[in-house]
Amino acid sequence: MKAFMHPSQVKFIFDTYSMPSYKLVTGIFPVTSVYGTLLTFLAVILQAFLLVRLNTQFMFINNRTYLPAFFYILLSASIPELQRLNPAVFSSFFLIIALDQLMNSYKEEKLAYKIFTASFFLSLGATFYPYLIFFMFIIWVGLILLRSFFWREWVFSILGFLTPWFFVFSYYYLFHNNPIKIITDFSDVFFCSYKFKQYSVLTYIFGGFILTLILLASQFIIKEFTGKKILTRKAFLIFLWLFINVCAVYILVAQASAELVFIGAIPVSFLLSHYFNFMRSTLWGDILFFLMIFLVVLIQL
Repeated sequence: MKAFMHPSQVKFIFDTYSMPSYKLVTGIFPVTSVYGTLLTFLAVILQAFLLVRLNTQFMFINNRTYLPAFFYILLSASIPELQRLNPAVFSSFFLIIALDQLMNSYKEEKLAYKIFTASFFLSLGATFYPYLIFFMFIIWVGLILLRSFFWREWVFSILGFLTPWFFVFSYYYLFHNNPIKIITDFSDVFFCSYKFKQYSVLTYIFGGFILTLILLASQFIIKEFTGKKILTRKAFLIFLWLFINVCAVYILVAQASAELVFIGAIPVSFLLSHYFNFMRSTLWGDILFFLMIFLVVLIQL
Protein backbone atom coordinates (compact mmCIF):
# COMPACT_ATOMS: atom_id res chain seq x y z
CA MET A 1 0.00 0.00 0.00
CA LYS A 2 2.86 2.35 0.77
CA ALA A 3 4.34 1.72 -2.68
CA PHE A 4 1.01 2.54 -4.33
CA MET A 5 0.34 5.67 -2.28
CA HIS A 6 3.93 6.97 -2.38
CA PRO A 7 5.87 5.41 -5.30
CA SER A 8 9.64 5.29 -4.76
CA GLN A 9 11.57 8.28 -6.08
CA VAL A 10 15.01 6.67 -5.62
CA LYS A 11 17.12 6.93 -8.77
CA PHE A 12 18.74 3.78 -10.15
CA ILE A 13 21.23 3.36 -12.96
CA PHE A 14 18.50 2.07 -15.29
CA ASP A 15 16.62 5.36 -14.90
CA THR A 16 19.46 7.11 -16.71
CA TYR A 17 20.82 4.33 -18.91
CA SER A 18 18.03 2.08 -20.18
CA MET A 19 18.01 -0.90 -22.49
CA PRO A 20 15.70 -0.84 -25.56
CA SER A 21 12.86 -3.07 -24.27
CA TYR A 22 12.74 -1.25 -20.94
CA LYS A 23 12.56 2.07 -22.80
CA LEU A 24 9.45 0.81 -24.60
CA VAL A 25 7.78 -0.06 -21.28
CA THR A 26 8.67 3.24 -19.59
CA GLY A 27 7.39 5.05 -22.67
CA ILE A 28 3.93 3.68 -21.84
CA PHE A 29 4.04 3.50 -18.03
CA PRO A 30 5.81 6.34 -16.18
CA VAL A 31 8.43 4.92 -13.82
CA THR A 32 7.18 6.47 -10.57
CA SER A 33 3.47 6.32 -11.37
CA VAL A 34 0.79 4.17 -9.74
CA TYR A 35 0.43 2.35 -13.07
CA GLY A 36 4.12 1.47 -13.08
CA THR A 37 3.85 0.18 -9.51
CA LEU A 38 0.76 -1.87 -10.42
CA LEU A 39 2.54 -3.41 -13.42
CA THR A 40 5.52 -4.34 -11.22
CA PHE A 41 3.21 -5.83 -8.57
CA LEU A 42 1.37 -7.93 -11.17
CA ALA A 43 4.68 -9.08 -12.66
CA VAL A 44 5.88 -10.27 -9.25
CA ILE A 45 2.61 -12.14 -8.61
CA LEU A 46 2.79 -13.77 -12.05
CA GLN A 47 6.38 -14.89 -11.50
CA ALA A 48 5.50 -16.25 -8.06
CA PHE A 49 2.87 -18.51 -9.60
CA LEU A 50 5.21 -19.49 -12.44
CA LEU A 51 7.57 -20.84 -9.75
CA VAL A 52 4.68 -22.85 -8.30
CA ARG A 53 3.91 -24.16 -11.79
CA LEU A 54 7.57 -25.08 -12.27
CA ASN A 55 7.54 -27.12 -9.07
CA THR A 56 4.19 -28.74 -9.95
CA GLN A 57 5.55 -29.74 -13.35
CA PHE A 58 8.88 -31.18 -12.19
CA MET A 59 8.21 -31.80 -8.46
CA PHE A 60 11.52 -30.42 -7.13
CA ILE A 61 10.09 -30.42 -3.60
CA ASN A 62 8.20 -33.73 -3.95
CA ASN A 63 5.05 -31.92 -2.89
CA ARG A 64 2.55 -29.51 -4.40
CA THR A 65 2.98 -26.31 -2.43
CA TYR A 66 2.51 -22.56 -2.78
CA LEU A 67 5.55 -21.86 -0.62
CA PRO A 68 7.81 -20.88 -3.57
CA ALA A 69 5.31 -18.15 -4.49
CA PHE A 70 5.05 -16.88 -0.94
CA PHE A 71 8.81 -16.76 -0.41
CA TYR A 72 9.38 -15.07 -3.78
CA ILE A 73 6.89 -12.31 -2.94
CA LEU A 74 8.40 -11.78 0.53
CA LEU A 75 11.98 -11.69 -0.75
CA SER A 76 11.20 -9.33 -3.61
CA ALA A 77 9.42 -7.01 -1.15
CA SER A 78 12.50 -6.72 1.05
CA ILE A 79 13.81 -3.69 -0.90
CA PRO A 80 10.96 -1.12 -0.77
CA GLU A 81 12.78 1.22 -3.18
CA LEU A 82 12.31 -1.43 -5.90
CA GLN A 83 8.53 -1.63 -5.50
CA ARG A 84 8.27 0.43 -8.67
CA LEU A 85 8.88 -0.09 -12.34
CA ASN A 86 12.31 -1.62 -12.92
CA PRO A 87 13.90 -3.81 -15.63
CA ALA A 88 15.01 -6.64 -13.31
CA VAL A 89 11.42 -7.69 -12.62
CA PHE A 90 10.90 -8.27 -16.36
CA SER A 91 14.25 -10.00 -16.88
CA SER A 92 13.54 -12.43 -14.03
CA PHE A 93 10.25 -13.32 -15.74
CA PHE A 94 12.12 -14.35 -18.90
CA LEU A 95 14.74 -16.16 -16.82
CA ILE A 96 12.00 -18.33 -15.25
CA ILE A 97 10.70 -19.19 -18.72
CA ALA A 98 14.27 -20.04 -19.79
CA LEU A 99 14.63 -22.35 -16.77
CA ASP A 100 11.33 -24.02 -17.67
CA GLN A 101 12.56 -24.70 -21.22
CA LEU A 102 15.89 -25.94 -19.89
CA MET A 103 14.21 -28.41 -17.51
CA ASN A 104 11.92 -29.58 -20.29
CA SER A 105 14.95 -30.62 -22.33
CA TYR A 106 15.82 -33.29 -19.75
CA LYS A 107 15.76 -36.78 -21.27
CA GLU A 108 14.56 -35.41 -24.62
CA GLU A 109 15.76 -37.70 -27.36
CA LYS A 110 18.31 -36.52 -29.92
CA LEU A 111 18.68 -32.75 -30.35
CA ALA A 112 16.80 -30.52 -27.89
CA TYR A 113 15.66 -27.39 -29.70
CA LYS A 114 14.40 -26.11 -26.34
CA ILE A 115 18.00 -25.06 -25.68
CA PHE A 116 17.59 -22.47 -28.45
CA THR A 117 14.32 -21.29 -26.86
CA ALA A 118 15.85 -21.09 -23.38
CA SER A 119 18.76 -18.98 -24.65
CA PHE A 120 16.37 -16.82 -26.68
CA PHE A 121 14.20 -15.97 -23.66
CA LEU A 122 17.21 -15.30 -21.45
CA SER A 123 18.64 -12.96 -24.08
CA LEU A 124 15.24 -11.30 -24.45
CA GLY A 125 15.35 -10.61 -20.71
CA ALA A 126 18.74 -8.95 -21.22
CA THR A 127 17.12 -6.42 -23.56
CA PHE A 128 15.39 -5.18 -20.39
CA TYR A 129 18.20 -5.68 -17.87
CA PRO A 130 21.70 -5.82 -19.45
CA TYR A 131 23.46 -7.75 -16.69
CA LEU A 132 21.30 -10.77 -17.44
CA ILE A 133 23.77 -11.59 -20.23
CA PHE A 134 26.06 -13.01 -17.53
CA PHE A 135 23.39 -15.60 -16.72
CA MET A 136 23.99 -17.30 -20.05
CA PHE A 137 26.35 -19.31 -17.87
CA ILE A 138 23.27 -21.03 -16.36
CA ILE A 139 22.16 -22.28 -19.78
CA TRP A 140 25.56 -23.92 -20.25
CA VAL A 141 25.46 -25.37 -16.71
CA GLY A 142 22.06 -26.83 -17.57
CA LEU A 143 23.46 -28.29 -20.80
CA ILE A 144 26.23 -30.02 -18.85
CA LEU A 145 23.94 -31.34 -16.11
CA LEU A 146 20.81 -32.23 -18.08
CA ARG A 147 22.02 -33.27 -21.52
CA SER A 148 24.48 -35.59 -23.16
CA PHE A 149 27.00 -33.73 -25.27
CA PHE A 150 25.64 -32.64 -28.66
CA TRP A 151 27.79 -29.92 -30.17
CA ARG A 152 24.80 -28.60 -32.14
CA GLU A 153 22.95 -27.81 -28.88
CA TRP A 154 25.84 -25.60 -27.80
CA VAL A 155 25.60 -23.83 -31.17
CA PHE A 156 21.82 -23.52 -30.64
CA SER A 157 22.43 -21.83 -27.29
CA ILE A 158 24.63 -19.19 -28.93
CA LEU A 159 22.23 -18.66 -31.85
CA GLY A 160 19.28 -18.34 -29.47
CA PHE A 161 21.20 -15.75 -27.45
CA LEU A 162 22.12 -13.71 -30.55
CA THR A 163 18.64 -13.71 -32.16
CA PRO A 164 16.99 -10.98 -29.98
CA TRP A 165 20.03 -8.74 -30.46
CA PHE A 166 19.72 -9.15 -34.23
CA PHE A 167 16.19 -7.72 -33.97
CA VAL A 168 17.39 -4.91 -31.68
CA PHE A 169 20.17 -4.08 -34.16
CA SER A 170 17.63 -4.10 -37.03
CA TYR A 171 15.26 -1.85 -35.06
CA TYR A 172 17.94 0.77 -34.48
CA TYR A 173 19.02 0.54 -38.12
CA LEU A 174 15.54 0.80 -39.65
CA PHE A 175 13.92 3.34 -37.32
CA HIS A 176 16.85 5.37 -36.01
CA ASN A 177 19.48 4.87 -38.72
CA ASN A 178 21.95 4.20 -35.90
CA PRO A 179 22.67 0.44 -35.66
CA ILE A 180 25.63 0.86 -33.31
CA LYS A 181 23.45 2.58 -30.67
CA ILE A 182 23.04 -0.75 -28.87
CA ILE A 183 26.83 -0.83 -28.39
CA THR A 184 26.65 2.68 -26.96
CA ASP A 185 23.85 1.62 -24.60
CA PHE A 186 25.94 -1.27 -23.33
CA SER A 187 29.05 0.82 -22.84
CA ASP A 188 26.99 3.32 -20.82
CA VAL A 189 25.60 0.74 -18.39
CA PHE A 190 28.96 -0.95 -17.89
CA PHE A 191 31.26 2.04 -17.57
CA CYS A 192 29.21 4.64 -15.74
CA SER A 193 29.67 5.36 -12.04
CA TYR A 194 26.87 4.15 -9.77
CA LYS A 195 26.34 2.57 -6.35
CA PHE A 196 23.09 1.92 -4.51
CA LYS A 197 23.30 3.35 -0.99
CA GLN A 198 19.74 3.08 0.27
CA TYR A 199 20.02 -0.06 2.43
CA SER A 200 18.54 0.46 5.89
CA VAL A 201 19.69 -1.22 9.11
CA LEU A 202 16.57 -3.40 8.98
CA THR A 203 17.48 -4.51 5.45
CA TYR A 204 20.88 -5.67 6.70
CA ILE A 205 19.20 -7.51 9.58
CA PHE A 206 16.79 -9.17 7.17
CA GLY A 207 19.68 -10.08 4.87
CA GLY A 208 21.53 -11.71 7.78
CA PHE A 209 18.38 -13.61 8.75
CA ILE A 210 17.88 -14.89 5.18
CA LEU A 211 21.54 -15.87 4.94
CA THR A 212 21.13 -17.90 8.15
CA LEU A 213 18.05 -19.61 6.69
CA ILE A 214 19.97 -20.35 3.47
CA LEU A 215 22.76 -22.01 5.44
CA LEU A 216 20.28 -24.07 7.50
CA ALA A 217 18.32 -25.05 4.39
CA SER A 218 21.52 -25.96 2.51
CA GLN A 219 22.69 -28.19 5.35
CA PHE A 220 19.25 -29.81 5.44
CA ILE A 221 19.14 -30.60 1.71
CA ILE A 222 22.73 -31.88 1.64
CA LYS A 223 21.80 -34.57 4.16
CA GLU A 224 18.97 -35.80 1.93
CA PHE A 225 20.59 -35.12 -1.43
CA THR A 226 21.46 -38.69 -2.38
CA GLY A 227 17.89 -39.80 -1.70
CA LYS A 228 16.41 -37.35 -4.21
CA LYS A 229 15.43 -38.33 -7.73
CA ILE A 230 17.96 -37.49 -10.43
CA LEU A 231 16.12 -34.50 -11.93
CA THR A 232 15.62 -32.97 -8.47
CA ARG A 233 19.34 -33.24 -7.72
CA LYS A 234 20.25 -31.70 -11.04
CA ALA A 235 17.67 -28.92 -10.60
CA PHE A 236 18.98 -27.93 -7.18
CA LEU A 237 22.52 -27.91 -8.56
CA ILE A 238 21.32 -25.49 -11.25
CA PHE A 239 19.68 -23.36 -8.54
CA LEU A 240 22.95 -23.39 -6.60
CA TRP A 241 24.89 -22.15 -9.63
CA LEU A 242 22.19 -19.55 -10.26
CA PHE A 243 22.60 -18.22 -6.72
CA ILE A 244 26.40 -18.17 -7.12
CA ASN A 245 25.94 -16.38 -10.45
CA VAL A 246 23.81 -13.69 -8.76
CA CYS A 247 26.42 -13.17 -6.01
CA ALA A 248 29.23 -13.00 -8.59
CA VAL A 249 27.42 -10.37 -10.69
CA TYR A 250 26.62 -8.32 -7.58
CA ILE A 251 30.25 -8.39 -6.43
CA LEU A 252 32.07 -8.09 -9.76
CA VAL A 253 29.81 -5.72 -11.71
CA ALA A 254 30.03 -2.38 -9.91
CA GLN A 255 26.85 -1.04 -11.53
CA ALA A 256 24.65 -4.03 -10.58
CA SER A 257 22.82 -3.47 -7.31
CA ALA A 258 19.72 -4.26 -5.26
CA GLU A 259 17.55 -5.09 -8.29
CA LEU A 260 19.29 -8.50 -8.42
CA VAL A 261 16.97 -9.52 -5.58
CA PHE A 262 14.33 -10.43 -8.19
CA ILE A 263 16.73 -12.96 -9.73
CA GLY A 264 18.32 -14.18 -6.51
CA ALA A 265 14.87 -14.82 -5.03
CA ILE A 266 14.24 -17.59 -7.60
CA PRO A 267 16.71 -20.22 -6.29
CA VAL A 268 16.33 -19.10 -2.67
CA SER A 269 12.54 -19.53 -2.84
CA PHE A 270 12.90 -23.18 -3.88
CA LEU A 271 15.58 -23.86 -1.27
CA LEU A 272 13.55 -22.33 1.58
CA SER A 273 10.36 -24.04 0.39
CA HIS A 274 12.09 -27.40 0.56
CA TYR A 275 13.40 -26.62 4.05
CA PHE A 276 10.09 -25.45 5.51
CA ASN A 277 8.09 -28.16 3.77
CA PHE A 278 10.11 -31.01 5.32
CA MET A 279 11.08 -29.40 8.61
CA ARG A 280 10.36 -31.79 11.48
CA SER A 281 9.66 -29.18 14.14
CA THR A 282 6.45 -27.35 13.27
CA LEU A 283 6.92 -24.87 16.10
CA TRP A 284 10.44 -23.95 14.98
CA GLY A 285 9.20 -23.58 11.41
CA ASP A 286 6.34 -21.30 12.50
CA ILE A 287 8.71 -19.10 14.52
CA LEU A 288 11.12 -18.66 11.61
CA PHE A 289 8.27 -18.16 9.14
CA PHE A 290 6.52 -15.43 11.11
CA LEU A 291 9.81 -13.78 12.01
CA MET A 292 10.52 -13.46 8.30
CA ILE A 293 7.09 -11.90 7.69
CA PHE A 294 7.57 -9.58 10.68
CA LEU A 295 10.91 -8.30 9.38
CA VAL A 296 9.51 -7.69 5.87
CA VAL A 297 6.61 -5.71 7.36
CA LEU A 298 9.02 -3.65 9.50
CA ILE A 299 11.09 -2.84 6.41
CA GLN A 300 8.00 -1.44 4.71
CA LEU A 301 7.34 0.86 7.67
